[in-house]
Amino acid sequence: MRAKNFFKQWYIFIFLALIYIPLIVIILLSFNGATTRGNINTNFGTPTADNYLNLFKDNQFVNALLNSLLLGVTITPVIVIIATMTCFGIWQARKAQTKSVLLASNLTIISPDAITGISLLVMFSATLIPLGVDLGFFTVALAHISFGIPYAIIAIYPRMSKMNMNLIMASQDLGYNKFQTFFKVVIPYLAPAIISGASIAFAMSLDDFIITNLVNGSFQTIGTAIYSTRKGIKAWVVTFGAIIVLITLAVTSIIAAKKYTSHKYAIRQKRIHKGGNN
Repeated sequence: MRAKNFFKQWYIFIFLALIYIPLIVIILLSFNGATTRGNINTNFGTPTADNYLNLFKDNQFVNALLNSLLLGVTITPVIVIIATMTCFGIWQARKAQTKSVLLASNLTIISPDAITGISLLVMFSATLIPLGVDLGFFTVALAHISFGIPYAIIAIYPRMSKMNMNLIMASQDLGYNKFQTFFKVVIPYLAPAIISGASIAFAMSLDDFIITNLVNGSFQTIGTAIYSTRKGIKAWVVTFGAIIVLITLAVTSIIAAKKYTSHKYAIRQKRIHKGGNN
């Protein structure tokens, strides 16, 4: 019974420890220096910032990072544009058509990456390669657009579904045509969801390995470059991972602090308002 009660009280902290302890270890290892072969030194000693100072001197990391950023910047606007237009279209369509598009998006998301990657590779082999287009940036970009659109649709459509049709009708009554209404009414309304969808698309592109590895040819991204170091974890891999973790923690802390401050301010204003009424 004691063990059961202990688990009931502390299970959430146990799960959080399992999640965060490996991340903390990554951060600590990033200050551990590197071996002569460039691998991370796993023997803890005097902390050093050498890995951070030498991070952008590693050509493999720099090239992979630039490729990933170029890829993300290229495909994210395309994904957002297609997803936004799709959401606006199915919002005005019949329920059956809307459900069909959303179901297709969900099926794409839950499909194994290996199956998606192989199907894209077969398609490229049957269409692009015979035309003289080799596997590389272009095929990776097409693949990322393919699997990124459903995620953007899932992020944007819930807000699109809450939009009041009267806003569209009011804009038309004021003399806006459909084109002006879309850009001056719909887009501003969807802006938070569009930003969310763009962030997801960019993060998915940066993180993907399986699909990218099947269609990339010699084009290296951060994901494929990290996998190529599987026989010996390079110092830049751990250092880059630590930077991502630290940035994520910082952004999360700022958002949490902002929400907490806003909540406290709202409570304070409510108390002042009640006091004034009394």
